[in-house]
Amino acid sequence: MEIIADEASETYLRAHGGTLWIWLDGHVAFGGVQPIYLATATEFPGTTRRTRRLRSARRPHRFTSVEADGYELLLDIGTFDLPEELHLVYKRWPREHVEAYWNGAIFVGDDIPPMGER
Repeated sequence: MEIIADEASETYLRAHGGTLWIWLDGHVAFGGVQPIYLATATEFPGTTRRTRRLRSARRPHRFTSVEADGYELLLDIGTFDLPEELHLVYKRWPREHVEAYWNGAIFVGDDIPPMGER
């Protein structure tokens, strides 16, 4: 898995403990389709007010550690294989945070090709 992170996200992660937890967050949509997103936090899921509101953060997790350039990613991607690319992007609105994208896409899935192959 290749980690593609902008400089701002790496700086933010180092300044906020050096760890990013990433887990699956499914949503029920119209027609019973359940798109799956990646949720992220710089604290353990379910321990802060921001993550407690997410039902997926309150579930048990099995995190796998991945070392990056000066920070650590803890991934819980369930039964999916690792993506070829994991994109990390720093966002300032509505609050400072880092978002993760599966092969550059907002949804998770083994059928999503990396950015360069689309």
